[in-house]
Amino acid sequence: MIQHEIQKAILSECSFYSSGATFSQLKPKDENLENDKFNYHLQYLVKNNYLIKKNNKYILTEFGKSVVTNIDHISKEISTNYKVGVYISIIKDNKILLYKRLKHPQYGYTGLISGKITYGETILDTAERELREETGLVANDFKIIGAFRQIRKNLNNDVIEDGIFFVCYTDKFLGESVKNNREGEYFWAELDIVANIEKIFKPSLEIIIKEIQKRQKGEISWDTKFIYELQPEPEEY
Repeated sequence: MIQHEIQKAILSECSFYSSGATFSQLKPKDENLENDKFNYHLQYLVKNNYLIKKNNKYILTEFGKSVVTNIDHISKEISTNYKVGVYISIIKDNKILLYKRLKHPQYGYTGLISGKITYGETILDTAERELREETGLVANDFKIIGAFRQIRKNLNNDVIEDGIFFVCYTDKFLGESVKNNREGEYFWAELDIVANIEKIFKPSLEIIIKEIQKRQKGEISWDTKFIYELQPEPEEY
């Protein structure tokens, strides 16, 4: 069980390296943290199957990825396995803002900006905050268009993610999107070609695109909310 702050920090840092990180890359820039003490916690993670060491790099195991997905990379706290969050669907000129994920699990996958709802925070406030924090864009005209209950599993059939995600939509915002940050690369994609992007989060992203297009065409009202329960096929994490 992960309890020590150094262990949490190591796992959090390791998640940003696609093929593992060296001792020096993982060690915090803290002059007061001795190498022996840091190495003790690093080896604890190896011994308990959170990390493996290969070619002088420490790599997250499947078990390690299942843990790191629940670490808040700012506070380094580990939250409950059950999530309540938002998917942010922001549209401009029939394009949707996506991001390519640059951290584990599912390093390199493309999807919507998302975030966890914090205690006492409304759904729409979460969407506004997450959009601002991740991209610098400012929007205060979000509407909730649907929700997912989603359970994701790895190739070993272990549950990696379980939660409810509210889909928040807007086409009114101020500012220019950032091109990238440490967590991802951001870009606009034509709605019609999203399904052709390599390694997207399926089927949730495809469903959201179809639901938006139905409303754009006037087939259903924007006030009509959708609800799906998804259990995608086991995926590589």
